[in-house]
Amino acid sequence: MDTNIIGAKGVHGGDILSMARRLGCEVGELIDLSSNLTPLGMPPGLREALIARLSEISFLPECDSETLVRLFAGKYGCKPQQVLAGNGTTEFIYAVPTSVQCRRALIVAPTYADYQTASEWAGLTVDFFTLKAEEDFALDFNQLAASLTGGELVFLCNPNNPTGRVVPSRELMAFILAHPASEFLIDESYLPFVDEPSLAGFPLPANLFLLCSYSKIYGIPGLRLGFLVANEEKMARFAARRKPWGVNRLAQVAGEYLLTHGDAYVQAVRDFIGETRPGFVARIAALPGVQVVPGAANFILCCLTGPMTAAQLREAMLGQRIMIRDCSNFIGLDAQYFRVSLQEAGRNERFMAAISEVLGK
Repeated sequence: MDTNIIGAKGVHGGDILSMARRLGCEVGELIDLSSNLTPLGMPPGLREALIARLSEISFLPECDSETLVRLFAGKYGCKPQQVLAGNGTTEFIYAVPTSVQCRRALIVAPTYADYQTASEWAGLTVDFFTLKAEEDFALDFNQLAASLTGGELVFLCNPNNPTGRVVPSRELMAFILAHPASEFLIDESYLPFVDEPSLAGFPLPANLFLLCSYSKIYGIPGLRLGFLVANEEKMARFAARRKPWGVNRLAQVAGEYLLTHGDAYVQAVRDFIGETRPGFVARIAALPGVQVVPGAANFILCCLTGPMTAAQLREAMLGQRIMIRDCSNFIGLDAQYFRVSLQEAGRNERFMAAISEVLGK
């Protein structure tokens, strides 16, 4: 079992403000394919909803985001007592490991680096269940089961970042139910991009924490809004130690709007991905020295097969004001891997022109 330490903790995609400062350009001059946000931009009507209620920042937000929680529970068919709203899912990624009676974290990798950091901060021993490149990073539940000893906190992102691989929700829930001695933290930050039901709509077992993000699908990472879902007993213990006013008022307003008006937008995003992703992936795969990992999410993991590294490609693309994600700091990936997110047609064309020039096609 791999117990290596991630080499570049805290390195994430999408740091467009810092990159603009580094390059001495305006944010609007950059095309960001390094973050995994919606390709369709902010949902229609959201900006107007925020402006209309901007004056509400002059008073305190709802202490426990009661309206948000009620709307979320109604949408997914769970109980309000099973839901917490937070300052992005990152808040819960760092809070859950401190709340469980586990001494070990088992992280299905390659995946989001903060799972490891959060577990280490909580004093957990960290092990990795590393997916294999020769198997296209597919998850084998039998092999994962063999790595469980009971008493561990298992981190799994579905669809997984950065591979884009999706585990069917019903199969995942069956696996969780079959291993009651292990705790599971399932991150569904990218699930709205694919046609799979959220585990929030299933009966919630005692060994499950579930994360749902609104940053990615709705393109609002700066507002910070995410949800934690768990059964009532688990949630009651967790909620008793939370600080008040964990979600700012504008994030609450945005969440309320999206929970009541967002379904058509989410479907439009899924339709766009279904129509655009296959052709975009085929064009990337046709580039010299590039292999594409099969996936289904709004982002694509690629591997360079020639002498160029992902870091070198990233710098060359920055010369054309295009940001991609160098994935060399992910456990289970090496210096050849990079990730790009699907964008609207014009930005996709600029990316293809730039990378074709860099790779010499």
